[in-house]
Amino acid sequence: GPDDGRKEYLDRIIKEIDRLNELLRTFFSFAKPRRLELNLNRIEDVIKEVKGLLAKEAERMKVTIKEVYDTDLPPVPLDVNQIQQVFMNLFLNAIDSMPNGGTLTVAIGRKDSQKGWIEVKIKDTGKGIVAEHLTKIFNPFFTTKSKGLGLGLTITHKIMEGHGGTIGVESAPGKGSTFVLSFPVMTDGGA
Repeated sequence: GPDDGRKEYLDRIIKEIDRLNELLRTFFSFAKPRRLELNLNRIEDVIKEVKGLLAKEAERMKVTIKEVYDTDLPPVPLDVNQIQQVFMNLFLNAIDSMPNGGTLTVAIGRKDSQKGWIEVKIKDTGKGIVAEHLTKIFNPFFTTKSKGLGLGLTITHKIMEGHGGTIGVESAPGKGSTFVLSFPVMTDGGA
């Protein structure tokens, strides 16, 4: 019942089970990533989906998400679930970096090259990353967060490599961070 003193303990147990489930899910994603199921999709559609999922969190943290998309962007071969995880990780990190609110800008455009690439820039107005951490942020178990596992950006990097793409970061303390992702328009197999 609602007045039962054991309810508090049950709530704690459920929260810890949920936390452990998330921890295991993260470890499994790192240790044994799923096989890619590539289908042609629009990156902007994936981003809009993730933005919708994080709208309440962004609002709570007073973060405005701006979207700037080139017109006539071609679809790209993506495993939608894995790319959602990439954007979820990057958006949550950006939101966390702006505890007093700010702006998260997502820009998508074409990148000049023979092969044809789509470039996504995710820029925040957060606290930025110190230079000595920039070379480590994609390493497993590297984190500056008290509750972080240090696997989010490692998994993000691994997913981007699996898609034949790249991820990099530009940042400076007090100037925010910009993550730059490049996706090939076509894979070597044709799609």
